[in-house]
Amino acid sequence: MTRMTRFCLTGALVAAGLLASDPARAQTSTGSGLFDSDDILEFRLATDLKTLMDDRDSLKAGYHPGTLGYLDAAGQRVSIDVQLRTRGHWRRQRKNCDFAPLKIDFPKTKDQPAGSPFAGEGDLKLITHCRTKDAAFEQYVLREYMVYRLYNMIAPTSFRARLARTTYVDLAGKQDSITRFAFLLEDDKRLAERTNSALLETKGARFDDLDPEAAATMSAFEYLIGGTDWSLVALHNIVLTQNKETGAVIPVPYDFDWSGIVFTKYSFPDYRLPIKTVRERIYRGICRTYEQWQPVLQRFQEQKGSFYAAYDSLPLLDPKYSKEVRDYLDGFYKTIERPASVKVDLIGPCKEA
Repeated sequence: MTRMTRFCLTGALVAAGLLASDPARAQTSTGSGLFDSDDILEFRLATDLKTLMDDRDSLKAGYHPGTLGYLDAAGQRVSIDVQLRTRGHWRRQRKNCDFAPLKIDFPKTKDQPAGSPFAGEGDLKLITHCRTKDAAFEQYVLREYMVYRLYNMIAPTSFRARLARTTYVDLAGKQDSITRFAFLLEDDKRLAERTNSALLETKGARFDDLDPEAAATMSAFEYLIGGTDWSLVALHNIVLTQNKETGAVIPVPYDFDWSGIVFTKYSFPDYRLPIKTVRERIYRGICRTYEQWQPVLQRFQEQKGSFYAAYDSLPLLDPKYSKEVRDYLDGFYKTIERPASVKVDLIGPCKEA
């Protein structure tokens, strides 16, 4: 990191508030309610699908009109006019996914029907199934959704997700309707609002800029899930928030489809890493002593039962994967339960991302 980059980041942190070491644990209750339930949403998106899916240029892709329909509590069909746009990086490319991830832009609350579950939302990411003719890709949606749920359990400042059974209707009549699992992801600004925080967008952060406990929690979690596709310095698959009261800077990870716990067909580790598959764990997080690690690892121990139970609560997952993911979690817990393994696997290779 250059001195100028380092200076710009520090200036951004100071401008948003004083740096602090206390973790931002409290959350406000300003959420709209969309993410307050684990019930599976059901809705339909109607648009000119071909035109939407053909518009994938990362620099030029625009919004396309559509409607989002759902049944309200009385069983009446409700329709909301929305704008849809393709999004993402790897999954946006047609050679990788015939069905790209989407961004849904909602109208202002006053322009939505009374009682709309989407009231208060601006735009939301919709993580879709990627490949329509391969059933494994719908399972990948469920697997990645579960990672967000795990992180919610261990880190108060984390993105919330809502699983949805989504039907895509082609208004042009050129293709059949498609119904697949997807999930909605909380918007960055909503996350900041809910946690009484400001978003920090300047790249160049280092671990010593962050709240140490929050940084350690994220680092241990990325190790747990076999996550290597992230960078703090580049803000790659990381969002930084700063609590307005405490000044604590909290890293919030997202986009987990290249992790070992999700284990997609298309994922592979960066060639610079000394691992051959994403299933292999390698620690890339904050440096801490054995004593400093103990309170963080203790919290992971306390959540062990909840982590396993979370997978049991989603019977939609393939039974074979459900067994594999328990074995994968076992590997993490065997490491943190043994002092020698903690020193070798978490402390020995530690370095800044």
